[in-house]
Amino acid sequence: MEYGVTKKQLKLFNFVKDYIKENTISPSYDEMMVGLDLNSKCGIATKIKQLQERGWITILPGKNRSINIIKT
Repeated sequence: MEYGVTKKQLKLFNFVKDYIKENTISPSYDEMMVGLDLNSKCGIATKIKQLQERGWITILPGKNRSINIIKT
């Protein structure tokens, strides 16, 4: 565990960071599910919220594809 995040959270963080680097926008929940081979948006939403609470990302409320990377 790195700085209070789980391996799954770190995997999601790295996926989002790499996706933004390649596409200049953040991935949708569906793209995160496919990219991480998951079956539930709920699991993605929970991990996104946890990363936000730990200060690794920010999200603009009410906006799609609005994840911003804080931790580099």
